[in-house]
Amino acid sequence: MTVDARMSQGPFLLVVTCDGKSETHAFHQDVVSIGRSRECDLFLPDRLISRIHCRVERADGAFALVDAGAQNPAKLRGRPVLRAELKPGDAFTLGNYEIALGTPAVENASVDETKPGEHPRGAQDLVAFLQIARALNEEQNLTRLLTQIVDAAIQLCGAERGFLMLGKSGEHSVEVARNFAQEEVLSPEFKISRTIANRVTTTGVPELTTNAQEDDRFRDLQSVADLRLRSVLCIPIRIQGEVAGVLYVDNRLQQQVFQEREKALLLSLADHAGTAIHNARSVEQLRGKQLELQAALDRVDQLNAALKGQLQERTSELTQIREELSSQSLGLRTKYDYKQIVGGSRAMRQVFALLDKYIEADDPVLVTGDSGTGKELVARAIHAHSRRSGHAFVSENCAALPEALLESELFGYVKGAFTGATTNKKGLLETAHGGVLFLDEVGDMPPDLQKKLLRVLQEGEVRPLGSRETVQVDVRLICATNRNLELMVRDGEFREDLYYRLAVLPVHLPPLRDRREDVPQLVKRFLGDLAREQQTRVRVSPDAMERIVQYDWPGNVRELQNEIRRAAILCDGVILETHLSQHVREGRSGPGSSLADDGMVPSERGTTLPDMVRDLEVREIGKAFDRAQSNKSRAAELLGLSRFALQRKLDKYALDASGRPTGAPAGGGPAADDDSA
Repeated sequence: MTVDARMSQGPFLLVVTCDGKSETHAFHQDVVSIGRSRECDLFLPDRLISRIHCRVERADGAFALVDAGAQNPAKLRGRPVLRAELKPGDAFTLGNYEIALGTPAVENASVDETKPGEHPRGAQDLVAFLQIARALNEEQNLTRLLTQIVDAAIQLCGAERGFLMLGKSGEHSVEVARNFAQEEVLSPEFKISRTIANRVTTTGVPELTTNAQEDDRFRDLQSVADLRLRSVLCIPIRIQGEVAGVLYVDNRLQQQVFQEREKALLLSLADHAGTAIHNARSVEQLRGKQLELQAALDRVDQLNAALKGQLQERTSELTQIREELSSQSLGLRTKYDYKQIVGGSRAMRQVFALLDKYIEADDPVLVTGDSGTGKELVARAIHAHSRRSGHAFVSENCAALPEALLESELFGYVKGAFTGATTNKKGLLETAHGGVLFLDEVGDMPPDLQKKLLRVLQEGEVRPLGSRETVQVDVRLICATNRNLELMVRDGEFREDLYYRLAVLPVHLPPLRDRREDVPQLVKRFLGDLAREQQTRVRVSPDAMERIVQYDWPGNVRELQNEIRRAAILCDGVILETHLSQHVREGRSGPGSSLADDGMVPSERGTTLPDMVRDLEVREIGKAFDRAQSNKSRAAELLGLSRFALQRKLDKYALDASGRPTGAPAGGGPAADDDSA
């Protein structure tokens, strides 16, 4: 068959392209109507296209594009036409669509032909309805959903306007009012027949009229006459079996717009819309309840925070009462009040028991212990409770002055004793006559001064520099050191005879790591001092206090005091973990606490070799786990151990799978003897 024969007798094609997508339609009839109305042979749902926009006509194998009275005629080769010849391959545009004329190949069996007597609307309706149903299923916002339902009704029925009303009969509220151009209809309550809407709501039966002006059912209705309604279709919307509203579409200008086909489409749409509205309402209610629940949870969090704060206040008060009771109880067990020295631990109670006995004596006292443990406080407590309390307490640090200056400070000098000595000056020994002289860091005293100090202790007299006369002094000497004087005597660094003179009444202050139960009391003391100084109240959070107690404090009480003062400045009334120094938060030794060789043996540091080995291994295990991101095999590799050997150390030192202390009792002593695998 020739091309001309096919064009005059067989089907011809219209290829429709929009947004890059193409559809091919085959037609046998000689006249094909194109427009926005579903009555058209080629339905194009575009508000820029008229209901019946144009026609493609065939006569004797020739084709023509004919305008059907549209406001914006179709354009062929860029120019609007009222009637123009079409040739195969020519394309014309309507709104957002491009339509090309074509002929099917003889062997082409894939094109769905529209044969005479058959109409493509059924398939088109199904495709359009499925698209609408999918959109309604996906929409969860109730307002947008109702708008989509009205727009879909207008599109499916080719209506001029659409209204969606919800509520019982006589109590309808117009939720959405739109026209075919998807514009809002103003004052919608005056644009519809409420009589028709109420009747459908009451009976649940759809109402359809092709011309309301001539329909006996509606002819007498004032609203129909006033609104000049022609085509009206009103469908009930059922939600869970109950009529909950109506879907109302109309056309005031044309009659015969709605038929049984449109009624069936809208009934299906209304059934689907009822389910979608119910689901959207349920989602909206769930969201509302979720917001209410979240608000309630926020309120609970606020109440919990307030209760936690009150609990902390009460706990603090109870702790204070407990400490006061403990202090009173301690006062009953000790002869003197040592309230200036914070400590209720067993180690400190032993110190207080010794001081009870030392205070009444008049012999020298040697206070030993790590730097920062409070040795001067002990000396002042002895002075305060002794019979010498009415006389001076004089203090000097032997490591702070060079030998010549320290000698003149201790023994005094007379005028002309050396260049610059223009007047006589009493030494500290003479100044402390009748009272107490406290010599800190006595282990750093030069040998020559050690000999002169021994003479003072033996003879009870002082000879100022440059003087030939001696001065009798009555002084109780209290010395302090963080060094091991016994080892210094053995090494010839300290006079043995002076050592025995000074160490008549020895007392050792334990490091803070050996009396952790005293840490909270010390923190409270420091915060109390700050409150008196700065008129600000600061407290410590439980998590921060736990970190503070767990830390070893190599600088002892002095380091703890500095840490608390720094954190109190950084915080806003509550010291949190984040306000603590990094080494305190991580539980590792801070600056100056390295185990590097500093010329001191373990006992001079106030520790033992097994304890130093334990601390070193725990610290290095923690560092390895941090570097390995808690991977045990990798941590063992970094430490040069087998995985099994590392696990033994974790068990021995009561460490968790991240190398952090669990708080449980450790499994044993030094670890350098059994884990070399």
